[in-house]
Amino acid sequence: MQQGLRVELQRIILLALALAIAGFFNGYQTLTMLLGGGLYMAWTLLKIFRLYSWLNAGGLGAPPDATGVWGDISDQLYRLQKRNTRARSDLRALVKRVRKITAALDEGLIILDEERTVDWWNPAASRLLGLRSEDLHQPITNLLRAPTFVQFIQCGDFEYPLELSAPNEPQRLLQFSARVFGDNEIALVIMDITRLRQLEEMRKEFVGNISHELRTPLTVLTGYIETLLDQDMQELPAAWPKALRQMSQQTERMNLLAEDLVMLSRLETTTLPLKVPVNLEQLFEPIIDNARALSGDKHNIQFSACHQPLLEGDAKELHSALSNLVYNAVKHNPQGCDIDIAIKRDANALSVSVSDTGLGIDPIHIPRLTERFYRADSSRATQSGGTGLGLAIVKHVLLRHNGELTIKSTLGKGATFTCRFAQS
Repeated sequence: MQQGLRVELQRIILLALALAIAGFFNGYQTLTMLLGGGLYMAWTLLKIFRLYSWLNAGGLGAPPDATGVWGDISDQLYRLQKRNTRARSDLRALVKRVRKITAALDEGLIILDEERTVDWWNPAASRLLGLRSEDLHQPITNLLRAPTFVQFIQCGDFEYPLELSAPNEPQRLLQFSARVFGDNEIALVIMDITRLRQLEEMRKEFVGNISHELRTPLTVLTGYIETLLDQDMQELPAAWPKALRQMSQQTERMNLLAEDLVMLSRLETTTLPLKVPVNLEQLFEPIIDNARALSGDKHNIQFSACHQPLLEGDAKELHSALSNLVYNAVKHNPQGCDIDIAIKRDANALSVSVSDTGLGIDPIHIPRLTERFYRADSSRATQSGGTGLGLAIVKHVLLRHNGELTIKSTLGKGATFTCRFAQS
């Protein structure tokens, strides 16, 4: 651009000098200057006209030939035009590729604008929801009228997905998840989780059935082992007493595992019985007595409770969950440590905490402690006779009682398990 400007200035200066000399010799200096300047302006306007004509034609082909500043301007515009052409071509290729990718997805994808009307969808969304061309630019709540979905879209809280039956196939279960992007637009993802839920139900039925089926052979084995252990050990071969004791221990462990599996299966497949007021202070009395017997007075167990610690729920389920926490504190900590059980109430919730000053838990294990059969220390858990299902039972019981479990621990400094029950 600077080179073209210099050429143009040189041209103007040379033209002015030539006109001044010509005017000096012909005696009409002013007229010569005006006439020459007018011709130069006409020539410049002709170049501008050609440039405008090229731009009006869409900038197709090469720009008109020009020199000086107008030549530079033409070249710059041509380069910009080529750059924009490449950018549009790249964008079209990207859009085409994205459409191919979304068309290949099994998950449905719907784009909603800021007014929550349907702006675009992929083929999977059309298949899952039965969308048609006339549904484009319609409010999504006109197409999916389920109250839970309307609330899901309107509240704008998309932290957790929504599960809903398909509008065109009620037997199909869909999961909706959403994220906000751009100018308050929404990307709505739809997944068919029918098969996943069927497999989950099959798993639950299998666990429940196998747990019940284990009870009969375990009962028979336990009976025979107890009968043999009741015999005079002097009459049995030397290797039998130790083998029978180990068999007794392992069958007892299997019985505990079967009972825990049955409990988990019941928690997953049945609804919560009618809630009644449960006095947690009274509920803890036998739990603490059993814990002290389990400890053999080797742990310092303390209990405190707020005034009238009543909780609406099922006493049997609450006993199972809370006893698991207390017995774990006894079984998994060395003698001499303090175990503190406290029931507290605030304006919004009733909380039960079980704290100890024992070995503690590495924080890396805490997120997975409520998984089935997960053990932070498998050798220690096996020695204590644990089944690996205790905290999974605690989690399920709390879910059925509108509660949540939080775990805080520092390795070597003890742990605190807190059950917090929301109060209406």
